Amino acid sequence: MRNGFTLIELVVVLVIVGVLVGLGAPSVGHVLDRIAVDRAVNELTAFYNGARFAAILRGRRVRVEFSADSLVGVYEGATDSTFLYAAGPSAGGVALTVSRAVIRIRPNGIGLGAANTKLVVRRGEAADSLAISRLGRIRRSRSNRRGTMQPYPGPVRLIM
Repeated sequence: MRNGFTLIELVVVLVIVGVLVGLGAPSVGHVLDRIAVDRAVNELTAFYNGARFAAILRGRRVRVEFSADSLVGVYEGATDSTFLYAAGPSAGGVALTVSRAVIRIRPNGIGLGAANTKLVVRRGEAADSLAISRLGRIRRSRSNRRGTMQPYPGPVRLIM
């Protein structure tokens, strides 16, 4: 009696593994798209909040410029000075659509010309949206499978 597997048994196992991998590959692509979009939205939110807090901290007006290639924060005054710079979402293969590319933030943190500015981040089927209110607050919405936006539930907080 021989130890081992026959060629037919190995081929059958490889065919079954190939079919399972083929069925699972599209769902992995959607997961990777969702991860890329989440990362881009978190970077946009952190960048905007950093610029807003800098305006409050320094007591100066700040201009925030959103584009797919770069994110720029500039102190406005007699001479403008760039203090924040980051690569845009396109560096991660994510598309960015902005209703207003330039937002100004007053020294008290309230947006100037930021009313209902919408940033849509999309890759494949995954999409998220950020809305900036006239008070300078930022709100996130996530699209479902049908493409409609729903409020993002955010982290769960325990109240003790």
